[in-house]
Amino acid sequence: MSIVGIFCLTIFGIVSFIGILGNGFILVVNGHQWLQNRKMIPSDFLLTSLSTSRFIMQLGLLINSSLYLIVNIKVPLFLYDVTFFFWIFFNMTSHWCATWLSVFYCMKVTNFANPLFLWLKAKINMLVPRLLGLSIAIFTVSCLPLLVDYFGYIKWCNLTETLPKNASQRKVCGKAPIVFLPIQFSFYVLNLGLSTIAIILLLVSLWRHTRNLKKSGVGVKDLNTQVHIKVMTFLLFWFFFYFVDFIAVIVYAIINSTEGDITTVQGLLIGIWMSAFPSAHSIILILTNPNLKEMCIRLMKEMYAHIISIGHSTS
Repeated sequence: MSIVGIFCLTIFGIVSFIGILGNGFILVVNGHQWLQNRKMIPSDFLLTSLSTSRFIMQLGLLINSSLYLIVNIKVPLFLYDVTFFFWIFFNMTSHWCATWLSVFYCMKVTNFANPLFLWLKAKINMLVPRLLGLSIAIFTVSCLPLLVDYFGYIKWCNLTETLPKNASQRKVCGKAPIVFLPIQFSFYVLNLGLSTIAIILLLVSLWRHTRNLKKSGVGVKDLNTQVHIKVMTFLLFWFFFYFVDFIAVIVYAIINSTEGDITTVQGLLIGIWMSAFPSAHSIILILTNPNLKEMCIRLMKEMYAHIISIGHSTS
């Protein structure tokens, strides 16, 4: 492997490790609290579902990339595409979890006098888990015709990856990224639309709230304003990283549709691009959640104290 490849491999390993560690931390903390209380509030349910899907997704991406790019194990293309199907499922599941989490925070923070909005605000705790399940179910059902279409092409490929006539192996057997690109694009746009609406509602609510505060002469830095800004920051980070991840999926699909295999450096760069979004977003989730932030600081202090005690005992 070249120096560039080793550098990309190092970055990919660090980014993946951060994502797996961050999402694993959220999963363990919320899971432990659920075991203690035997109940979970909607925001923690969405966070746990989000971290679980991302943990599985990133771990699978790391293992698949290690086998294919580092160990250089040549698996049949249809098996590679099967792993790609699972990656798509957990990737879209994580996106829906994050989208409904954004909508949940928006509904809890904003205030409007509209009757429909007030009804949704009162029912949001009950609606969010159902909407998440419905979204995942709709995405899964939408993918079924594409799966049938894809496996119609699989009959032309056997385990030795031989093809009839002079057909292109990449076009016939490795077409999963292209087949699923339209449905991915559709759901990406839908998620971006919901997130955009949540951001607009927050901006309008914040503007109206600060205007009322100025009129009353109270000031503009009360607790409600701080909560608005905190949720707004969370949503803007989510929107940015989500857009970057969307571009990465498109690039990945385009490269897979071309003739020939992906080089090691290309594969690692794509892996870094795809891992950066869930890794960075998991850190933001921890830093913006008071409970997770407190647990993280406490854990780091305990680890530091443990390291210091080991140093003193060995000296």
